[in-house]
Amino acid sequence: MKQAKAVSILFALIAVFLLNATSWAAQVSLSANEIKAGSPITIKGTIEPGQDLFLVICNEKLFRPSDSPGAKEKKKLTKLFGDIAIPPIYYVITTAPEKLAFPKDAAKGQTKGPFAFPPFKYTVRVNKIKPWDQIPNDVKEMLGPITTKEQWDFLIYTHEKKFGINTITKERPIGGGNARMVVTDYSRQAEAWNKGISLTLDKKTGAFSVTISPYKNLAPDTRMAVYVNGNKMAGFKVMKSGYYFKTGCTYMNPLIVFIGAFIIGVLFVIMGAAGGLFTAAYQITVIGTKGPVGVNAANTIKPTNLFLTLCSPITGLYTYAKEKRFAWPLAIFFALGILFGAFYIGPEYSAKYLPMKAYKFYLGIVCLFIGIKLFYESLPSSIEKKKAMKAIIQKFNQAVREAKKTGKAAELGKVEFDKFNFIKFNMRFWGETFVARPLMMLIGGILMGAIAASFGVGGGFMFMPFMTSVAGYPMYLAVPIALSGTFATSVGGIAKYILMGYSPDWVMAACIAAGAIGGGMVGPKIQKKLPEIFLKRMLALALIIVFMKYTKILPFMR
Repeated sequence: MKQAKAVSILFALIAVFLLNATSWAAQVSLSANEIKAGSPITIKGTIEPGQDLFLVICNEKLFRPSDSPGAKEKKKLTKLFGDIAIPPIYYVITTAPEKLAFPKDAAKGQTKGPFAFPPFKYTVRVNKIKPWDQIPNDVKEMLGPITTKEQWDFLIYTHEKKFGINTITKERPIGGGNARMVVTDYSRQAEAWNKGISLTLDKKTGAFSVTISPYKNLAPDTRMAVYVNGNKMAGFKVMKSGYYFKTGCTYMNPLIVFIGAFIIGVLFVIMGAAGGLFTAAYQITVIGTKGPVGVNAANTIKPTNLFLTLCSPITGLYTYAKEKRFAWPLAIFFALGILFGAFYIGPEYSAKYLPMKAYKFYLGIVCLFIGIKLFYESLPSSIEKKKAMKAIIQKFNQAVREAKKTGKAAELGKVEFDKFNFIKFNMRFWGETFVARPLMMLIGGILMGAIAASFGVGGGFMFMPFMTSVAGYPMYLAVPIALSGTFATSVGGIAKYILMGYSPDWVMAACIAAGAIGGGMVGPKIQKKLPEIFLKRMLALALIIVFMKYTKILPFMR
C-alpha cells in the first residue's frame, strides 16, 4: 500500500513538472519565425525566478572536421579535433557572462615570424573564453547542444583563433578581437562585442527579453535553434537579404562587384600590373568573400582572382599570335615553368601557410613594394625612360605595318634559330638577334608561378621586370611572353585549387572578369586625359593604404 502511494506521489510530481515545463515553453515567443540575414530578432519568455539567463542561438546543423570540402582544412581540423561536432554560429546571450568569459587585453597581429615586432605586433581587447574546467557545473548544463569539453575547446578555437574564425565561424571580429560568442547587454558590459545586444531580465518574475542580430552573411534557408537555460525552446529560419554568392558566402549586389572590377580594370591598364592585387583587396574589403564553412576565406579568394587573370590575356595572346609576334621557344619554357610552379607548388604552399590572417598581411607587404615601384615610376627620370621605350615600341609597330604592306611580315615574324640548346642559343625575330635561355626562363617561371598562384594573382608585376631587367628582352618581345605566363598561372592555379576542394565563386568571378575587361577597354582613353605623374602617385597611395590596413600598422586601422 505504501509502495502504491509512493508511486502515485512520484507520478503526480512528474505531471506537475511536465505541466510547468509546458507552461514555460508556451511563454517563449519570437518576434518572427523568419528573418532576413543580418536583421535583428527578439526573443521573450520566462525562466525560473532567481536564475541567471543563458540563451543560446546557434545553427541547427552541426559541423564536423570531416565535412570540410578543403583538403588542408580537413586534415588540420581532424588532427586537432577528430570527429567533434559543433554549430558554426554559436551565441550565448547571458546575464552572467563572467561565468563563461572575461574581457582582457591580448597580443594580436604578427606575434610570430620575421615581422613579430611593433607596429605589426599590437594589443587589442578580447573576450577571453574560459576553459571548460573553470565553468561551474550548473552553467555547463545551460549551453544547449554543447555538452562536452571537446566541443567547448573546438568552439574556443573557432572564435579566438584567426584560422578558426575565417574557416568555421566566418563572422568578422568586432573591435579586432575574437568573434562574438559570449555576449550580454551593452549597458551592462560596454565592450565592442556587445554592441547591438539588448538583454533584460526580471529575476523576481523570471521574465526576459533578448534582441540580437545574428551574423549578416548567413546563407538563405539556414535553420537556427534557440535554447533557454539548456532546453531547446524554438527556432527560426534565415531568409536571403539581396543576392547571395553561394561559394563566396556573402550578400552583395552583382552590379557593385562589376563596377568595382571595372574600376580595377581601368587602374590595371594605367599600371600595367597589379590587377590581381587590387582584386584581392576588393574581395576582402568590399565584397567580403568568406568561402563555405570548412574552407578558409583566403582559399576562396585566390581561385576567384585567378579567373580574372585567366580571361584577361586571351585577347592579347590571340592578337600577338595572329601577327606572328610570339617568341614561342621562350614562351613555351616560361609557361611550362609557371604551370609547374602554379600547379604543384603555389596552391599547396598557400593553402597550408597562407590562411586569411597571413594572406592579408603578406598581400599588404606586396602592395607596399608595388606602391613604391609605382612612385618610382612617377619620377621624371623614370617617365622619360618609359617614353623612350614607348618610342621603340612605336617604331617596331611601324615596321610591322610596313612589312605587312610589302609582304615581308611572314618572313620577319618567323622565329628562327640554328640549333636548340637548353642553356643558351641565338634566336632571330623581326630582323634582330636575341639570346634565348630556356633553362633560366623555366626556373624563373617555376619560382614566379609558385608565388603568383599562392597569392591568387597573375604575376605580371614580376614577369615584366624579370624579362626586361634580368633576361634583357625588349618590351615588344616581353609582353606576349608575360601574357602567356599570366595565362599559365591561372590555368595551373585554378586547376590545382579545384582539385584540392577550393572552387572559385564562378558567378562572382564572371562579374569581376567582365568588369575588368570593360575597364581595360576604357582605361586607355582615361589615361590619355590625366597626367601620368598624378595617376602613378594616386595608385601608389592606394596600394600603401592597403598595406597599412592589412598589416594594421596604424592604430586607427585596427
